Amino acid sequence: MFGKLKTFLYTQVYINILVDIKKTTIYVEELHFNGKSQNHEKIFDTTSQEKIYLYIKNIAKKTPLHYISILDSSLEQGATPTCSSQDMAQFCDLGVAKHVCYSKQWGYYTSKLDVLEYQKKYAKIGLDYIFSPFLLLSNFFKDKIDEDLSLYILVQNDFLSLCVFNHSELVFAQHLDMDNQNEFQDDLLMDEHSDDEDLSLDDVGIDLEDVNVIDDIDSLDDFDDIQDLDTFDEMDEFSEDESQETEDVAVVEPPLDEESSFGENYHRFSLIQSAIKDFYLDEKFASDFLQKVYIADAIGINDELKKFLEEEMYLSVVIRKIDLGVELSKAAKAEEI
Repeated sequence: MFGKLKTFLYTQVYINILVDIKKTTIYVEELHFNGKSQNHEKIFDTTSQEKIYLYIKNIAKKTPLHYISILDSSLEQGATPTCSSQDMAQFCDLGVAKHVCYSKQWGYYTSKLDVLEYQKKYAKIGLDYIFSPFLLLSNFFKDKIDEDLSLYILVQNDFLSLCVFNHSELVFAQHLDMDNQNEFQDDLLMDEHSDDEDLSLDDVGIDLEDVNVIDDIDSLDDFDDIQDLDTFDEMDEFSEDESQETEDVAVVEPPLDEESSFGENYHRFSLIQSAIKDFYLDEKFASDFLQKVYIADAIGINDELKKFLEEEMYLSVVIRKIDLGVELSKAAKAEEI
């Protein structure tokens, strides 16, 4: 009763943190007692940590009903086609990973050490939730994952999160790092110019409320005291943007910035191709032939990645724009229902 009364007395503010190597985006949504909402975002250089802290603190102090979330960027994360701890051990080391279950159907995990680092890094402002990109991806394509076998990909600047669903059942997942992209791109362009060779729902976030920062990151046993990591609420159905398919564009001797884009997208294609090969060959996964790919585009990719997948792997590709700040805010609001 008092909780409902507070929503009439105070504005609810959802502060969402999106971090990549170069920039950090803070997306803020304010929900007022009269039903109106406002949202805005600000982009910082990722190295400007004190400015980021100050900006978030100034927003948070306006109301006691503020909730701070971050999108997990741990390299040691993934998703599994099972919720059983015993079966999950086939896919990750449960001794160093924290796992959660999604609607008793599938699970996802992340590094305990990285969660402890989040706690320490944001101790000045406090974190309420850490959300998995696999969670956002499954919610974003909620209208599609109950269909036939398809591959779903979240494209960020630094990462690719891939999962295969078959009639709402998770079959396969990988979280891939784009960190070696620059080296790959330079090698690719050098080969092009020198040799002219052909190129061959339930609670779903990690709830960090009432958790103290642990200075000794080697003491992992204390991590199990974090509350609400293994419970889930059903998510509200999200509205989806219309499917967007880009048109093919022929490019002859592109300028350097377009060459750079080509290298990035070819690298993404290579990572996706390798992941699909793992899906087909690994006996742990009940694999079948993939025909459809749904891409959640968080960065504004051009048509090149789509063309690679269609022409080299004969896949049917649909691209939707995704605003990760909006999706993080939706996930946090679902936690508070």
